[in-house]
Amino acid sequence: MKPFLYHVHGMGPFDFSSLTPDDLIPLNRLAEERGQEILPTVFLRRGMLSGLVDVLKHYDVLHNAGELPSIAGFAVEGPLLGPEGGVPQAGKWLPSEEEWRTLAGLGDLGLRYLVLAPDAMELDDRVGSGLTFAGLLELFYDHNCRAAFGHFHHDAPARSARRTRDVVAHLHRVYESSPYLVLTDHLYNDMPRNFTHCWRTAEERARRTEEITPFLAHDWETSDLDELLGPVPAALLDLTRAGKLTPCLNFDGLHVDLDVCRRTVELVGAGRLAALTDHIEVGSMAGESLRVDEVGLWRRKDGVVAAGTTDYDRQRLNMLAAGLTEDDVRAVFATVPRAAIAFRPRRTGA
Repeated sequence: MKPFLYHVHGMGPFDFSSLTPDDLIPLNRLAEERGQEILPTVFLRRGMLSGLVDVLKHYDVLHNAGELPSIAGFAVEGPLLGPEGGVPQAGKWLPSEEEWRTLAGLGDLGLRYLVLAPDAMELDDRVGSGLTFAGLLELFYDHNCRAAFGHFHHDAPARSARRTRDVVAHLHRVYESSPYLVLTDHLYNDMPRNFTHCWRTAEERARRTEEITPFLAHDWETSDLDELLGPVPAALLDLTRAGKLTPCLNFDGLHVDLDVCRRTVELVGAGRLAALTDHIEVGSMAGESLRVDEVGLWRRKDGVVAAGTTDYDRQRLNMLAAGLTEDDVRAVFATVPRAAIAFRPRRTGA
């Protein structure tokens, strides 16, 4: 099996948020040496939009010439994100309508998805004088770039869940339905929750058994997941089971506890999930210096988690240790993400 790294921020010496066109050939060579296919994920700073355009134009030429077989395209995380979450501080901003149109056009060159907060506004709210939020989504989809939901607002969970369902319903009305029509960023991270999803520090880990045992005692099939998990994660899991979206989940054991990961796989099935590593191997991302903490997470200078350090090999071992199977690993690290990125949206009746 050739692993597909679906959401990854860096490899070797490369920070994907600072790539140049000249980096593409050596990056592809590194991915081939590791036997992996990658989808570089970029935190986009406002001043770097033109640079991203240059990278994607060069990628398109090289990809069409068959010279980048191990780079499946690109993804962008942001810039329309909620106030919470581990994003480089320069990675959250509100583009002008012209900047939105430039960014959407990159879908024709290999930009496969854009992480955004689906609860940022109502569908008929405007992001520019001539563009509603619904129109913005369609602009990206018409250029073969899909939405990946993430970095939700935390102040009104029920409203966030309702807006999320509204966006999904709108996209499935306008475009041919598929589980791959809508994607997500991290499941459980950067969204309002009613439960503890990870225990990282020594002090937190000392409480883990006491706190997770009653939580895992609930039967997720019969429980009110709105109450148990929170309206947003419950909505995402419900939409997943209905075949309306494909979420992704981190198996590093630090972003989400592995027992929570296992329970999620049991509920929705490995064939409906993509794994993400969300890792980087250098100590800076999008121009911001990072430090590794005592458990192996990259943190910004203000202490907020920015990325992981756990690559595919270790995540695979984590999955097996948690009681999942090699078939599960193959599904989330190859079959599902590869199919998700190969999918192209088509308007209904087109």
